[in-house]
Amino acid sequence: MTTNVTGNGQTVRRFINNVLTGLAIGIVAGLVPSALLSEICKALAPHVPIFAIVLQIVTTIMFTVPLLIGTAIAFKFNLNPIQMVSVASATYIGSGALTFSSTGVQVTGMGDLINTMLTASLAVGVILIIGDRLKAFAPLVLPTIVCIVSGGIGLWILPFVRNITTLVGHLVDSYFTLAPVFMGILVAVSFSIIILSPISTVAIATAISMSGIASGAGNLGVVAAAVGMFIGSLRVNPIGLSLSALLGTPKIMIAAVVRKPVIMVPVLLNAAVLGVLAVVFQIKGTPISAGFGFSGLVGPINAVRFMPGGATGANLLLLIFIFLIVPFVCGWFFEWICRTKLHLYSKEAYIEKP
Repeated sequence: MTTNVTGNGQTVRRFINNVLTGLAIGIVAGLVPSALLSEICKALAPHVPIFAIVLQIVTTIMFTVPLLIGTAIAFKFNLNPIQMVSVASATYIGSGALTFSSTGVQVTGMGDLINTMLTASLAVGVILIIGDRLKAFAPLVLPTIVCIVSGGIGLWILPFVRNITTLVGHLVDSYFTLAPVFMGILVAVSFSIIILSPISTVAIATAISMSGIASGAGNLGVVAAAVGMFIGSLRVNPIGLSLSALLGTPKIMIAAVVRKPVIMVPVLLNAAVLGVLAVVFQIKGTPISAGFGFSGLVGPINAVRFMPGGATGANLLLLIFIFLIVPFVCGWFFEWICRTKLHLYSKEAYIEKP
């Protein structure tokens, strides 16, 4: 069996870019179906049973995120099939998505996305080191070596990485003790940064049980990131990719952000404005809505549940103003200022390279 890996052609920058791009692809593929359909299915399932089945399907897809990330990262490195499934298996092992006990095995969710990424990187590294040395024995030996070595290391570092994720969550949580408006700005800006990093906003929000106005501010921070990446990407990328950043998750633009971090400036400015609005208009939510923004209408649906009177005409108009009009107007304005007046970057900075 001939391997497609050319270890000599790898650079640190290319390695990191491949990992981040694969991570974004896996997250989008696994989370977008649930983000788009879960809330709608929850509302319709009691009346139309088929939607309960659809909800089970999209939830199952969400639980496969570690496998999808491992596969996507392996694909970015042009690995052959046996190498690809080895990376996917090791990634799932190191993700922490499974919990073993005396009574059986339990799926605990998507696992830790940071550890998922690190385990996938280790698995690819092991494969690059092994190269062609196994020859025809690769199908028999390679999966075992990769899974035990990289998957085992992933399990070993998992508690430490989870502690780091929790620490980040507590850092965001500490903002809650500050003045309300300042808190809204800090939380919204923090979540606009986190959603464009390998860290999971859903994991952090869930870990610290973020709810109420804090959740609303975090939610709008995610909206700012989604709108900002959509506006910038629309000029240079295919419409499908741009819509994925807007309606799915802006994490798909991680590689572009790493290459040119300054494209985050208009996003942060927009997030700051929306954070103030979250406090002024008492926009609230749950840990899930704090991580999804308006993907699948998760954010607005949860926000309207906490508004006095529920889904009244006035409340719906307010949500349209805060979730659509302000983010797009401010997003376009700040992006235009930063790109054409301050010359912080060119439109090519948003190109998502294949």
